[in-house]
Amino acid sequence: MPLVRVAWQRALHASAMNQIKMRPARNAAVMMPRSCSSQAGIDVSVHKQLEIAAQETAELRSQIAVLVAQSQELTKQMEALSEVVSHNCAQNLVHLHAIDEHSKQQRTGFRPLPKDIADQPTHVSQIGNVSLFELSMHGKHSANKERLIREIMEVDGLTWEEAHSKLNEMDVCNEQYYWRETMPYRIGILGALFGAVAGTAMVFFRPVANYYGIQIAGEDLPEGVEDISSLTVNQVGTWTWSWMEPMIGTASFVILCSQFARAQMWKLNMRPYTESMLRARANRLAKEYPQYDAGIVRAWAKHMPMVNTLTIPTYRRSLGWRQV
Repeated sequence: MPLVRVAWQRALHASAMNQIKMRPARNAAVMMPRSCSSQAGIDVSVHKQLEIAAQETAELRSQIAVLVAQSQELTKQMEALSEVVSHNCAQNLVHLHAIDEHSKQQRTGFRPLPKDIADQPTHVSQIGNVSLFELSMHGKHSANKERLIREIMEVDGLTWEEAHSKLNEMDVCNEQYYWRETMPYRIGILGALFGAVAGTAMVFFRPVANYYGIQIAGEDLPEGVEDISSLTVNQVGTWTWSWMEPMIGTASFVILCSQFARAQMWKLNMRPYTESMLRARANRLAKEYPQYDAGIVRAWAKHMPMVNTLTIPTYRRSLGWRQV
């Protein structure tokens, strides 16, 4: 019995070993079709991805070509724009021709061409806003007037011609106290003219010198002279100078001291009468028309109207819109 059992166990062991040896071969036979099919799928997927990559590459190349063309067009536009800017920024015609000809222009013998002067401005209204502002900063009244007209156009929605009616209305308001404001100047003019004529007459004019010297100054005629008519003009001046010199000298010294005081007032930024009066009328007009920019209104209102030889003013509203 033991021998039979041992033989049986050996037979079972041999059968099991044979099955184990046969299993890898079977597995390999089963795996070979599977591996071949998966490899074919991988090849198809790679081929599709390569086709997609080729299409994307072609699209990128076309986009790059478009961008290159656009960049070249922008470069040309920038060059043209820089040339236009350089052309417009030229400060004089010599510089302008040097830019156009791409060479240094000689100043000697240079003359403008018809194309250079074809579009020059003939009125302040043809100047741009920035140039107009620069002129107003230099105190040009025509620039201040044009800036106020454009402010009226902007605020009230008027045309350039219609804005002048509003400007004339503002001029009437601005000049309503003109005679009161300018009265000190008129008194000064009359006083200076009277002083010059009277002073000269008191020194050299025989009737006036005789009356003032004897009746007011209490002086006698020069020794040996019975009638002032016997004296020449220079001799009359020599006789009257003894009392006229202190008055004329004192008056001149007072004027000199007044001018010196005024100069010191300006150094202290203390405004004399003229500046104070102009600021007062400018502030009054700006307060009367608050809808407009106060700085533009004040700059225009500070300008005084012109006067003729009789000191009669010529108001700006009577000059017409072409007057600059």
